[in-house]
Amino acid sequence: MNAPYEAPSAAGEPAPAASAPPGHDAGRAPGADPEPGPAGPDSATATGPEPDPETEHAWDSRRDLYRHSPGIMLGRSAQLGGSLVGGDQHGVSGGQVTGDVILGGSKVEYRLGGDEEERSGEIPAAEVEALARNFAFPSCGEDGDGAPGDTWEPGSPFGLALTRLREHRVAVLSGPATTGRRAAALMLLRAVGSTAYRALDPALSPGRLAGEVRDGCGHLIDDFPTSAEQPLREHHLRALSEKLGAAGSHLVVVVGPHPVVHGGAGPVPWRPPEPAALLRSHLRHKDLAGHSIGTLLALPEVQAVLGHRRPVADLAAFADRIAAHAQGILPLAGLAAYGHYAAERQVRTWFDGTEQTLHDKAFLIALATFNEAPYPLTAELSDVLFGLLQRIENPGEPARIPVFGTSSAQRVEHAQADRYLETEETEWGPVLQTKVQFRDPLTAITLLREVWTGHPSARPALVTWLRRLADDPRPVVRTRAASTAAVLAHADLPSTMALLIRPWVFEARLRARLAAANALALAHHLGAPHVPRILREWCTTNDHRLRRAAVRTYALVGDAFAGEAVEALLAAVRAMEARGGPVRTWPAELDELAQSAAAVLLAAGQNAGAWEAGGAAAELWPALVPLTRGGLARDFVLRTVVHACGPVDGAGGRPLLLDLFGRAEATAGTPGALLRQSLAALWRMVLNDPLYSASGLEAMRGWVRAAGNDPDAERVLSELLPLLAVSVEDTKRLVYLLENLRAGADPAPPAVALRLRGELSPPPAP
Repeated sequence: MNAPYEAPSAAGEPAPAASAPPGHDAGRAPGADPEPGPAGPDSATATGPEPDPETEHAWDSRRDLYRHSPGIMLGRSAQLGGSLVGGDQHGVSGGQVTGDVILGGSKVEYRLGGDEEERSGEIPAAEVEALARNFAFPSCGEDGDGAPGDTWEPGSPFGLALTRLREHRVAVLSGPATTGRRAAALMLLRAVGSTAYRALDPALSPGRLAGEVRDGCGHLIDDFPTSAEQPLREHHLRALSEKLGAAGSHLVVVVGPHPVVHGGAGPVPWRPPEPAALLRSHLRHKDLAGHSIGTLLALPEVQAVLGHRRPVADLAAFADRIAAHAQGILPLAGLAAYGHYAAERQVRTWFDGTEQTLHDKAFLIALATFNEAPYPLTAELSDVLFGLLQRIENPGEPARIPVFGTSSAQRVEHAQADRYLETEETEWGPVLQTKVQFRDPLTAITLLREVWTGHPSARPALVTWLRRLADDPRPVVRTRAASTAAVLAHADLPSTMALLIRPWVFEARLRARLAAANALALAHHLGAPHVPRILREWCTTNDHRLRRAAVRTYALVGDAFAGEAVEALLAAVRAMEARGGPVRTWPAELDELAQSAAAVLLAAGQNAGAWEAGGAAAELWPALVPLTRGGLARDFVLRTVVHACGPVDGAGGRPLLLDLFGRAEATAGTPGALLRQSLAALWRMVLNDPLYSASGLEAMRGWVRAAGNDPDAERVLSELLPLLAVSVEDTKRLVYLLENLRAGADPAPPAVALRLRGELSPPPAP
């Protein structure tokens, strides 16, 4: 991990950053509503920004933002369009209590209606045969249709479960509800020769299952609950095996992914076939208007849906859309939109129903905020959100957080997410973390949009929670608060600006102000409207707090519209000069402007080949040269060059500015040659200016030392130094620097310095 860069100011010392004006309540509790009030036209210019005890270089802010933001935030797939599923509601109703009732320390089983109550029902054979037409059998037989004569790979889940069902007449199949486990259970019963099927009540206790067995039937218990209080024990399974053998029947018990089964062979974990195989099985009996299945599956819009695990029911519905497209009914755009539709439907199922508790919903929101982040962090902060939501839903009752409730594996599975190990870079070095992410990458953004726009009652808790996150000492937490605000701004810009972003702008603490800048930058990446307009207006306003937020935001996202960003920063410099005011307030604000300009120019230059095509890097650096003729613009440009010398995120860890110079084409008359000449001219101005020469020479010393372990950097310096030695004074200065450079305790100059000294003409004798 690169160390944070702190560029020197004009005087060679770190430049102070801007802060809130005097009288701003810096001691307000996190999450409290700010009271900024309207700023008068002279309120910001009379005193200007005060020094801020917290500082962070603009390039470091940019690096942290891109390091800690979820990957989808910066991709095209995150840009959602349209409304949520046309307003359709997909809710789940509840209210029925089933199972055992626990009274005190005793267990009382209520069976209303006595023994006459029906605890099973027929599954039509036609329904099973319809499932078999589309089921992806892992068959080794001739036709692979799941008939009793087929054989299966012994190691496959289907083959293993079928072997147990044939031997013991009972098999336990475990897996998430989204994997098609019920259909697999029915296909197992069909494969052993069942022709009549019955569904048993999952509320039956394990000891009563044997009493419900019918002769000559295939029995299914779907979603049978097992727990530490009600496990499925070995004697239950043996009793079932005896009864089923006597009745000539079979039974498949379908349980969740984390069942409690004691003794016996244990459950068979069910894993569905690959998504492509599932789609093939559903398409093979559909009218495809002459198109081959392989051609349809190869479509990029189809491959995007197959790129990750999806619920089997979603793939079945997607197969219908593919068939409709093949018949000319549905355009390609309809196929491409299916991922967003499926994510919206799943999110609405979670939040419109009562199946998920408030604690579960708080975890889902936290997981959407911290998608691809460590699980302990997500769980910790979801409990904070749960407490805030509880105050809204039931203000008279304190939040009761189960300390040892549902296991982490179950919580993650209910959220249709996956845990995985990944190394994360920290300020202390790489650390292995257990992270969590939704299986569908669209779920996180879709969920946050739905909560913000579809459930406004949750807004006060969500706003308070995000304000607390923005003040957290952990960079990943602060960045995720901003990325969540960006999603909310894309969904509802006016409300998010009023409730989150502008209050952050007026905070005294740097963390909150960075959250505002990060949120605006990521909102622009997501396609939120009017962000460039907001930044342009803020950059020249009289309120220095808004100016400061706009300037830092340009550093984060300005390379997306680099020319406009640099012009806006220059306009801010001219406006500052026109306003006048105490000259003592200029260096701090001017330094922030220069930091942002340097970040924009370096980020634009990271786009390989930009100069050959006449892109931003080739146009913007040369445009700075005429601005050095005088006035505050000259100071701005020279500070920008000095700040651009520091970041070392280039190829091989070399300085970005040096890397840009080396990659530019040197052929005369090309944009690359003009870029090289402009960078050399700006460097000469820095080295010849009394205020900036010390900073420029120190940066050059660092470049030379770094070149000792980087032959490419040495080659680039050997091309740059002669362009800087135009006058006799230039040559003397650089020769002195190289001859007197020291590395550690060695009294002699480094070998690289002596080699580079040979590239310069010797200064004339006095």
